[in-house]
Amino acid sequence: MKIEWIEDFLELIDAGTFSLAAERRHVTQPAFSRRIRQLEEWLGVALIDRSTSRLELTAHARAYEPQLREWLARLYAMRSRLRSDARQGPRAILTTQHTLTVSYLPRLLRHLRHHAPEVGLQITSSDRSQCIHDFEQGKADLLLCSELEGTPLFSDSDHIERLSLGVERLLPVCAPDHHGGPLHPVELGQRLPLIGYDPDSFLGQALAAPYLLEAQRHYEIELVCETAFTIGIRQLALAGLGIGWLPHGLIEEDLESGKLVSMQETLGGPYLEVACYRHRDEEAVAAPLWHLLEERPPAV
Repeated sequence: MKIEWIEDFLELIDAGTFSLAAERRHVTQPAFSRRIRQLEEWLGVALIDRSTSRLELTAHARAYEPQLREWLARLYAMRSRLRSDARQGPRAILTTQHTLTVSYLPRLLRHLRHHAPEVGLQITSSDRSQCIHDFEQGKADLLLCSELEGTPLFSDSDHIERLSLGVERLLPVCAPDHHGGPLHPVELGQRLPLIGYDPDSFLGQALAAPYLLEAQRHYEIELVCETAFTIGIRQLALAGLGIGWLPHGLIEEDLESGKLVSMQETLGGPYLEVACYRHRDEEAVAAPLWHLLEERPPAV
């Protein structure tokens, strides 16, 4: 079996005709048709219903198309990782929550690449609880996460080292009105549309008390949407659909340009500490990166 046969078949689905697919694959139509038949022979299953004049997939082909696409993508991703590992050598693995991936991580990566370009680094991004689990299980060398001030994750561990990188605030923001003020002003008796976090998420719990609790006590709240994705909340706020709490590092440019308006004075928001953790091991591949962060971490 050749990988190009899978590529041919997926191109045929996308193109819709044998002639266009063959043109896109830079082969003659007879050669392209032979390759599709060779794939069918290798699988032992017909993929194309040849009893009709139009291109029709068999039921088996339709059922397994998503898996074929996923398999091909995984294969090429594995090849890229293998080539990268062979070229760069061992790489430290840093795991971080989705919110920091779009707020602080780009700044951190620019800093590390400028000051330690020779050190390889691989990033994995997930929800906060999964990142913590992966770090505890040894699947990551470094853990980058947000914490409420004064509540470190591993304060009683002798084998895990913590480094505070800075503090940022979770700001309530909304789109501006025509005069540059908040589109959804906080006034008694007026409906207050909120874009909230999933209550079980870290940011949802950080806001629950006293911020959301106080808002619910004093105002008529309409929960427009609940999501665990910070980028989604930002987009909804930019679209004028409600008020959402977002990390300052993510919306700094939006505030400066006037695309979003802070409502900090009326609704408030918690301070979040950005921290990095590592397993104590001076021989680990992540040690040079850790010491660089100790000396001069980029501002949060």
